[in-house]
This record gives sequence, structure tokens and C-alpha cells, in this order.
Amino acid sequence: METTPFVEYRPQSVPVPESEQLGWSVAPKAVPHPAPRAEEADFPEDLAVVSTRQLRVLCNQTYRQLDRDFPPMEAIHQYEQLVEEIERREVQAEARTEPVRTRSGFRDNALFSRFELFSDGTMVGHVKYEMKGSHAVLVQAVVDPRFDAVDVEPALIRQVFLNAHRRRLAVVPYCPRVREFLAEFPQYRSLLPADQRRRFETTLRSARDD
Repeated sequence: METTPFVEYRPQSVPVPESEQLGWSVAPKAVPHPAPRAEEADFPEDLAVVSTRQLRVLCNQTYRQLDRDFPPMEAIHQYEQLVEEIERREVQAEARTEPVRTRSGFRDNALFSRFELFSDGTMVGHVKYEMKGSHAVLVQAVVDPRFDAVDVEPALIRQVFLNAHRRRLAVVPYCPRVREFLAEFPQYRSLLPADQRRRFETTLRSARDD
């Protein structure tokens, strides 16, 4: 019977790094964090000292943050602060040009998602809206029954379009009163998204042909 020669097994020693032999530990490498984007820079503590031009730049940057899939929690509060400060300055500028008469005013009330028109300190009408990215969907125009809608409604809707133009927003006219305004004032149709504008003008032509 054949026999296999016995081979003595000795585990080979694994060399230990010098740092471990001396009881030292190697610190893990620090993972670099990406630099913050320009639009995520520190928000000013005092908006009163920021120029109006810079306020509008910050407003656009903050709005782009709101348009993300996961916007920062503080972005909506910052956006409301910026809009409020811009509107405050617009009211101050108007006060310097109209020192005697009680002034009218227009504002975007982001808290209640509506554009508001005031006369002598009273809100005479508003347009309810919903923001869909960079599109302002105009849902409903409302005029206080104590005022003449013939005078108030065109002034209100005109201010809405001018505000959207200033902020580079597209307008989607779901509200019938807004569509009636666009039928009478075609110069504002350029603020509609291209597909909405084509559909709207096709509907107008069909109505005229009938």
C-alpha cells in the first residue's frame, strides 16, 4: 500500500503594516463635498440693503429651486420674502410719484396663489392661479360686485400679463374671462406657450367662421 509522505503545515505569517505595529491608526480620507451652486449661496439676512436688481436676480434663482423635483424646504419662504420686498419697493416708488391721491396697487399674493388689484386700499378683484413650473395657470378671475367689472376686469388681467412678462412666466388661460381678454387684446397672446397659443387662435377662427 502506497503511503503519502507527511507534509508539515505551517501557516504563513502576514506582514503587519508598520502603523499598526506601533499602535497608530490611519485616518480615513476625507470625502470632498461639492461646492455649493451659485443659486444656493447664502440668503441675505437683510433684504433692505440689497439692490433691487439683485433682488430680482435672487428671485429668479429661488424660483428655479422651487421648480426642482425636491426643492429645499426654505425656498418657498425665501421666495415670498423676496416678492414682498420687491412689492414694498414698488409701492414706495409709486408713493413718491403720487403723494396726494390714495393709491391703487397690484401684487402677487404667493401665500394665497392669486394676483390682486387694489383701489384706494380696497381689493377690487383678483385672479386665482396655479404654478406649473415656469407656467402660471390662470384659473379664475373674480371682481368685487361693488365695483364695475367692465372697468376693473381688463385692468386686472392686463396687470397679470405685465407681471408675468416681467418675471418671464408663460401664461395658460384656463379662465374664460382671461380668454375673452386675449380675444380683444391679441398683443398679449405672445405670453402663451406656443401650443396653447395655436390652439387658442384656432378656436377663435372656428368661432368666427361659424
